[in-house]
Amino acid sequence: MALLHKIGQVLTTDLTKDLKFKKNQAEDLKQTTFIDQLKKRRSIYVLGKRVHLSQVYLAELIQEAVRSCPSAHNSQSTCIVILMGDSHHHFWNVVKEVQRKLVPAHIFAGVELKVDQCSAGFGTVLFYEDQQIIQQLQKKIPFDAAEFPVWSEQVSGMAQYAVWTCLADAGLGASLQHYNPSIDADISKVFEIPKHWLLRAQLVFGSIEEKAAEKEHYKDEDRFMIYA
Repeated sequence: MALLHKIGQVLTTDLTKDLKFKKNQAEDLKQTTFIDQLKKRRSIYVLGKRVHLSQVYLAELIQEAVRSCPSAHNSQSTCIVILMGDSHHHFWNVVKEVQRKLVPAHIFAGVELKVDQCSAGFGTVLFYEDQQIIQQLQKKIPFDAAEFPVWSEQVSGMAQYAVWTCLADAGLGASLQHYNPSIDADISKVFEIPKHWLLRAQLVFGSIEEKAAEKEHYKDEDRFMIYA
């Protein structure tokens, strides 16, 4: 419970207006396009803790990114858990122990290396989808009942991408992980996650200790069709 209390302090810290996204005049003069911001988002696997932004600022940035995302019927079904400090390390220790039970011993060393790489980061964002909201919408609009789970995945994907891009724009690296559903029960118990929240992804972030390799793209003619 001491750990949960500590997490609560991080997530519910009073955010004054003075802390909200201050930028100095020099930064305001820089002309950065939205496409430039999107290009900053890459999968960074070698992460560190050399982060100079406060936990309060990061929590606010992540929450605002999620709030700004669209959702089907304004469902706002995406819920997040932000882990930093001890809670971040505790999360990845739980992941490691779950994997130890599931993965054959002769390949566990490789899995452990990857998990430890995540733990070396500064924090983790857990993305959940509120199944209660989805079920309520299915009852309210039965004609689209089969579509709401699909739309929920799309909503979650947009939230993941928005947070990832915001962190990249702030100079941080991140990589998206998917250890669910094997970790769901243990994580729900440790962090007292509501039963109707379904874990969809884990975004680990931190300082960039090794840049991503040059990204290769398929030929445009194989991906895009344009009619006028």
